Amino acid sequence: MLLLSLVLFIGCTSLVFPPRQVAAAASYGYEVAPQEIVGVTKPTITFYFKTTMTAIPAYTMYLNGEPVTASYDKEKGTFTYTPDYSLKPGLQNVRMSITYRGYEPVEASWTFTVAQDAISDFTAANPEQLDGFAALNDYRLLYGLPTVKMNGRLNASATAHAKYLDANKIQQSPDSMESLHEENPNKKGFFGKSPLERGAYFGYTSGVGEDAAFYSGTISQVIDVLFDAPYHRDPFLNPYIKEVGVGKVGDYTIIEFSSESDTPDKLVVSPVEGDRYVPTSFKGDEQPDPLRVHTAQTYPVGYPIMAQYYGSEVKKVKLLSAELLDSSKKPFDLLTNTPDNDSDLTNGVIVLPRQPLQFDTAYHVKLNLQVTHRDGSMKTEVKEWDFSTEPADQIGKKKLHQNATVYRQSYLTLNPISHTASFGLNANSYQVDGIDFPMNLSPAIVEGSSYLYIRDLAAALGASVEWNEQLRAVVYTKKGLKVTLYTTINEYEINGVTWKTDTPAKLIGESTMVPVRLLAEVLGAKVDYLDATRTVKITY
Repeated sequence: MLLLSLVLFIGCTSLVFPPRQVAAAASYGYEVAPQEIVGVTKPTITFYFKTTMTAIPAYTMYLNGEPVTASYDKEKGTFTYTPDYSLKPGLQNVRMSITYRGYEPVEASWTFTVAQDAISDFTAANPEQLDGFAALNDYRLLYGLPTVKMNGRLNASATAHAKYLDANKIQQSPDSMESLHEENPNKKGFFGKSPLERGAYFGYTSGVGEDAAFYSGTISQVIDVLFDAPYHRDPFLNPYIKEVGVGKVGDYTIIEFSSESDTPDKLVVSPVEGDRYVPTSFKGDEQPDPLRVHTAQTYPVGYPIMAQYYGSEVKKVKLLSAELLDSSKKPFDLLTNTPDNDSDLTNGVIVLPRQPLQFDTAYHVKLNLQVTHRDGSMKTEVKEWDFSTEPADQIGKKKLHQNATVYRQSYLTLNPISHTASFGLNANSYQVDGIDFPMNLSPAIVEGSSYLYIRDLAAALGASVEWNEQLRAVVYTKKGLKVTLYTTINEYEINGVTWKTDTPAKLIGESTMVPVRLLAEVLGAKVDYLDATRTVKITY
């Protein structure tokens, strides 16, 4: 089960500067943090200040009656201070004084409490967290987005929340209806109801959003699963995300996201333009379920296509039209989720091909989008781009995580690329474009000829196979190519045309095996045999 909740830090007190003399009044608003219990002895204290004034003010922050060296970031509108010593458990008093020339000072006071069991230092990220963090940044690099930083406070919040979920077995049974994102103060391990409160508990005072997954796998594997799920893909592609935290306990993985200023609206589409290893399908297992607004449709569907506008000035996005064409210009039947029919969308759209895409196939997308801004202005944008699907499952992800920089340089291209499948006659695995896959059946040597298992071969070449009992033949299909390989006669058939062969396919046991010599004849591919390594190399 996968759930997503994005909670942003909002809300402020809106006031007006009282001028000392007759003058035009200036407005301001502020918010403070932390305000409740914190679980760290060195929390970041923040005064969020928004004003129409443009001058640099004089200011002083006081902690427990003593002035401290707070820093001011005019662009963010924040005054911050992090103690370099551990605060004692108990109540802490903060006062902020801001003065603009010609105006009365702004004075604000608040309190927070350091917990009795507060920690002074954060645990260093473990190897699994680091691998997951790297996987997340691989996607950022792929899309040309700024990489994010790992934050120890967010790591602590993510790990503690995962521990809470595991201890209380949230959503481990059909009877558990609780959210993966909210905590119950009456349950063990509670430290904050929302992602924002939990971040604040560990001294993190910026906005926080969260991805949560109950999934058996490593953090990096969960990153891949979340990215494929359209609602959960959203925060990975937010250009304004700056920091993340990751945590895993049991089968619960939590990812915390934090963003900064996001005024200009930016369009991000996925799959990324020019990608040559896009997955072909999406099998669901996401909450909210994209198909809840398409009740007659079942999984699997084609890989989700998305267009998302990021930026606080975007009010709504409307999809005017959508088109997906394959390499023969044949249009796909599409399902569309938009703010008009999906309550979980505001600034983006999801386009789902009704059927899975074909392996190793080029596609063209055309979306016509209309954006409404908060000031009432509108613009229409037509976005067109191309991508190609991978020749076999999971190749793209594996190659991306091997080296994202090389992947972006080599496999984001509008030019066709060739693929290579290699079968070692003494091996128990085969390779596609350098990625290992386990063989279902080892190659066989019959009367001096080498034979490969047809289902391993089809998987390596991005094709499908079916057994025809009446013909005692296996039918191999890829794009416009249909090959019937007979096992009882010295013939094969290509798109309805029959050909003779001295080396037909054979049934060895219950499995259909194809001789290497026949491969070159029927596939139109370049087939080489490397005698030194006893390897069959197929280039297509």
